[in-house]
Amino acid sequence: MPEKKEFANISDSQKAALRLLTERCPRLKTLCYWAGSAALAIEELHHRASFDLDFHTRKALVNVKPVLAEIQQAFPGAFKVIQAPDEFGSGFQGILTIADGVPVTIEVLSNYEDVNDNDLVPSVTAPGISRVSLKRYVEDKIQCVAERAEARDLSDISAVLRMHPNMQDFIITCIKQQDALLMAERLLSWSDEQIDDDLAAYDDVNPADARQARDLLLKWLKATAHEEQTN
Repeated sequence: MPEKKEFANISDSQKAALRLLTERCPRLKTLCYWAGSAALAIEELHHRASFDLDFHTRKALVNVKPVLAEIQQAFPGAFKVIQAPDEFGSGFQGILTIADGVPVTIEVLSNYEDVNDNDLVPSVTAPGISRVSLKRYVEDKIQCVAERAEARDLSDISAVLRMHPNMQDFIITCIKQQDALLMAERLLSWSDEQIDDDLAAYDDVNPADARQARDLLLKWLKATAHEEQTN
């Protein structure tokens, strides 16, 4: 299991890689925004390490092969492709190793829909590129809870509530947009033991936070269902 010092090194390497990418890759900076938990963890929540630097296209169905070519040209011999783009150029993944020697996983994906400018904010870490906003991040995380089984999503929601308790009403609004039965099924499938096991690889995450988020989401989901029945 990685030590906290290693997580700090990962974060520092991600920041350095992000700055270099935005300096050397104008196409990436223009076509994409910084997405995922690393963006929020580094710039706002400071709650856990995220092992990838994720970039999503601002416009839908963009061929990202030119972005890959740009990165390879900007970092000759330092970027290793581990997942090549498909025939449509919908995404790729690779590992960038810069001067500090710590490898940083880079993933670039083409969005399935256009992203509203209101869902993005300027990055502080790397001026010139936009990153996902807190609200859009929360919307995406609630969607993730409904669609996949990863306890880190619960931990991320807990961090949002801890740092921004005023986001509670917005989270409840996001819950109302989900299929209630599917959301309940997902949340009820998480036992305490399963959450602990799933988060074992995250040395800087407290599973109790994820359990608390699960219980809160269930509580709000139940209240929402009751509200709909009485209206």
